[in-house]
Amino acid sequence: MRVSWGYLKRLLAGATFGHYMAHLLYVLNPQIEITPARLGIVTVAYGVICGLLFGSILWGLHALRVRLFGRDEQNEERRHGLGLVVAAAFVSAAVYWLHLYLFRIYLPSGAVRILRIATNVTTATAFCLFLLWLVERNAGRRLSRALFVSAAALIALSAFFLYQRRESYRPDIRSPVVANIGAVAGKSPVIVVAIRDLPYDWLITAIGDSRLPFFQRVMDEGFLARVEPYPTTSRQSLWASLATGQLPHRHGVTGRYSFQTLLNAEGERFLILPSAVGFRAWGLIPPVKKISAQLPSGDSLPFWTMFERLGLPALVVNWPSALPREGEGTILVSDRFLERRGTEIHPSSLLAELERVRAETERRAVRLSGDVRNRDRVEAAVRLDLVAVRTLDQLLVRESFSLSVIALPALSVMARAIGVDGNRLPSAGTPEAAVIRRHLEEIDRLLEGMRSGFPQATIIVVSPSGPKPPTLPANPIAMLKSFQESQDPGSDDGVLAMLGGGIVQRERNPVARVVDVVPTILFAAGLPVARDMDGRVVTEAFGEPFLRENALSMIQTYKASRLIVHRAQ
Repeated sequence: MRVSWGYLKRLLAGATFGHYMAHLLYVLNPQIEITPARLGIVTVAYGVICGLLFGSILWGLHALRVRLFGRDEQNEERRHGLGLVVAAAFVSAAVYWLHLYLFRIYLPSGAVRILRIATNVTTATAFCLFLLWLVERNAGRRLSRALFVSAAALIALSAFFLYQRRESYRPDIRSPVVANIGAVAGKSPVIVVAIRDLPYDWLITAIGDSRLPFFQRVMDEGFLARVEPYPTTSRQSLWASLATGQLPHRHGVTGRYSFQTLLNAEGERFLILPSAVGFRAWGLIPPVKKISAQLPSGDSLPFWTMFERLGLPALVVNWPSALPREGEGTILVSDRFLERRGTEIHPSSLLAELERVRAETERRAVRLSGDVRNRDRVEAAVRLDLVAVRTLDQLLVRESFSLSVIALPALSVMARAIGVDGNRLPSAGTPEAAVIRRHLEEIDRLLEGMRSGFPQATIIVVSPSGPKPPTLPANPIAMLKSFQESQDPGSDDGVLAMLGGGIVQRERNPVARVVDVVPTILFAAGLPVARDMDGRVVTEAFGEPFLRENALSMIQTYKASRLIVHRAQ
């Protein structure tokens, strides 16, 4: 059976695209080990799949064109070469450049460097193929096919350079880690209040109305700064970074699912896939298993577990998707329990008491006044915040904690339910403005009560983003639109507010990042910061006396299998 040369060149064009996508798959997932044999098998597999898929599609389009318009006999003889292969190489280079632009935040700095080099190699190969094509266009059949073979060799050579740039990133958690903590560690309690989707500009506007005395005190005596989130379409990823102080390449929450296939059968997971080429639909060799992200912190530890590992008691109430772990010393009341979707509480002996607290709080919940959309939904969200606050109060009465954490989601639910979007707080006098401002006042009263009840505590209020976080373009068209459309630069900024021992007020505060929150919490409590965290301590929030007395200490990681704690006397 004779195979048409026209079909073979289209087959090679598709195989070229598949070849580069196979390499991109592993470049974007550096946590997966790769050997020459493994990469060779995957490259051949993708080359065959993409060659047959796209080669057949291109050949079918060619046959359709011939059927509709007939053959171009005059130019038929010279149409036997590299044009489609060159086009495939340039498309591959464009896909590499797209992912280099999109996924900087999701990859370690070393992997970004490797992706940049791989992008340059792919682009250089595409231009070399283009030069061969310029020569091939006017060449005879024999020279044309020789140039065709040279092009295939050049593509194979680029594969060698792509593999040579491969690295993997695996933290060593087998060796024990020594944590040296000072005598003041845990003596001054830290209270963390996470408010979902509180924009910085909303807060500044409400403070200007003189209705938030706690936050006014923060502006006068404490630290108040914007929190800049990284571009992502996954709120879970943002909250995982808030809980761990790490970027997605470490905690592994890059979207709703990760994937396990025959390409990573050892139990490793593909976290990031080439998005511009539809890998979720066709790019993974079946069978494909979807694996949900382990929330709230993915593969890393949330900051309250770090306190626990150092022997310091912690209390966590209503943090999104946080569930008790076997043997966990932390007292944890899950959001599922407060929303009546489960009974996840640790220790379980608190269940009856907290059931009673929840029921009493729900009976005393006040109905909203004013005509607002989705009233029942808004009231349910406010009721959930009230139950969470009452639960926290009840547990704080029982015993003291080095760390207390509460998450308040009602503001986010409220904004979506009543249709408030963007950076500007609704104008005063509207029902929407009244509801939001009243809830901000309730939160302010809660914080003022904490300050009065625990005068020695450091209170940290954080919101990772506003109601319109920056979006990650999902395809080249969306990326081009993002360049053309001007976006409000403030609508995605969250809040970091700190008040308490050692916190000082400065004229100009820096913009903090989401990953800066956990190192700052640890430093405020006198605990060491892990080197595998991607954020920094916001030292600008602390006064000189506190900085002199509380020297910054470091440990390798909190994820070590054994943590040895040495406490200064």
